[in-house]
Amino acid sequence: MAGVPTRLGPFELKKQIGAGGMGVVYSAIYTKNGKKVALKLLPADLNEDIRLVKRFERELKVLQKMRHKNIVLCYGGGRKGAQKFYAMEYVDGGSMADLIRKKGRLTWEETIDYSLQLCAALEHAHDHGVVHRDLKPANLFLTKKGTLKLGDFGLARTNDATQLTAAGKTMGTFAYMSPEQICGKPPISHKTDLYAMGCVMFEMLTGKPPFMSDNPATLFHMHLSEQPPRVRAENMDCPIWLESVVQDLLAKPVDNRPLDALAVATQLEMVREKVAKQTSILENQATEKATVAGGDVDTAVAKDLLRRKKKKKRKPQLDTPIFEKTWFLVGALALLLLVVIYAVWPDSPAQKFAKAEALMKTGESVDQRKALKDYLLPLAEDYPDAEFAPQVQVYIDEVEMRKAEESILTRSKVGLTEPKSEAERLYVRAYEFEQFGDRISALEKYQSIVKVLDENDKTARPFVNLSRRQIAKIESGDTNDNRAELVRDALDRADNLYLNGETIKAQGVWKSVIALYQDNRELAPLVQRARDRQLEVDGGGVPSRPGENDAASTQ
Repeated sequence: MAGVPTRLGPFELKKQIGAGGMGVVYSAIYTKNGKKVALKLLPADLNEDIRLVKRFERELKVLQKMRHKNIVLCYGGGRKGAQKFYAMEYVDGGSMADLIRKKGRLTWEETIDYSLQLCAALEHAHDHGVVHRDLKPANLFLTKKGTLKLGDFGLARTNDATQLTAAGKTMGTFAYMSPEQICGKPPISHKTDLYAMGCVMFEMLTGKPPFMSDNPATLFHMHLSEQPPRVRAENMDCPIWLESVVQDLLAKPVDNRPLDALAVATQLEMVREKVAKQTSILENQATEKATVAGGDVDTAVAKDLLRRKKKKKRKPQLDTPIFEKTWFLVGALALLLLVVIYAVWPDSPAQKFAKAEALMKTGESVDQRKALKDYLLPLAEDYPDAEFAPQVQVYIDEVEMRKAEESILTRSKVGLTEPKSEAERLYVRAYEFEQFGDRISALEKYQSIVKVLDENDKTARPFVNLSRRQIAKIESGDTNDNRAELVRDALDRADNLYLNGETIKAQGVWKSVIALYQDNRELAPLVQRARDRQLEVDGGGVPSRPGENDAASTQ
């Protein structure tokens, strides 16, 4: 530990356990209670690099606002002299990279277990507007009990962060880098992490990343142009459904990847269910084959007995064969009638509910819509007071919410932006504020939807429920209640985008500000600034730097 003090504030440094471009990590003891921690230091000789200092400070800020069992916990930071540092949870089981090196590759069951934990970590990070950008096995830490924790947010990008990456510079680890991370189009988003997750899952299942080369240019070309190899070409034990999930994550077009980390988790749970179902079918088939084989033996024994009887030359029986006796025929007919009646007898309400529940648990949109049409709606109408009625309504709401979201997404993709109802228009408006980053305005509009719309109206109810869900998400995280500051930062960012030659992106920000805030009197100066910028660009001019002609809008 040459050049590094053995003690920093209340921490006693032990040994170096990691290093990277963003700092060095030591195991340390918090002397006030003897707790073992991981202490990350930004070497004093890097304090001259303002960009690295800001990135180090932002990593601390990002970690402090996230509290999740699958993300490395940050206790806080400080400085001693020129030495900046912060303390984190010490994770005692090594990393995923260590585990893969030790085992060669993981079983498909282990891969799903760890991937579900990673999905939970990513969902939490993405809900807080954080894109990790450097997802790889070395940054997935494991406890001795098998809990996965996502760490090293040194390259993380937040919705409200200023640009810390030099223009034209690619950040991340080449073997796990998405096409948009390499070329910058489309912009970095939460789906960038999903692509990297596909690379990590491929490595869990095969022992190596999907693309490998010592030449960065060759590796970039592979990520941009080559189709990833099939997992089952390396590991035939991998269920085909799990291979399909990995392929979806590795889709080069961003829109072809799963919607979000929660959608990936749902797919992984479905893989488990499908494998379990297939195993059950195979076991049943094996049992049936054994029964059929037993029947063949019984038939052979019967034939042998008949041959023995013939050899004894017994006198033929004069009694009527049993299958011709009246009592036998009547009994057979009654049995046949019972079979027919059973086949056409309608399911009981409880049986219908069980079938609906099974369809809902698949997570498939087609299955859930079938459950809604064939079972849930009839049950709600015919048995409103049944014991299962509350859960039936929960399932109906779940399907209707999904249908509403899928409808909005599908119609948006094909350019149909006109809402089908006033409820949809209000929800889309609130969602646009949330996507813009103004979570407080979004929260207000979602709350208005819940208060104003009648949830007993069938057309409005899905959007009322969707709004309740978004309210819960927003209230569980941090919100920026300074809308003027948020819009001003967005406009500053748009000016920089335009000056860097990214005109389309800049115009997108200006249009969003005008569309979202044109009716807000408080923000009228900022809206006017956006309009002025558009006019300047449309007229061939260059937008002035923030602050040059914006005295009114920056007050």
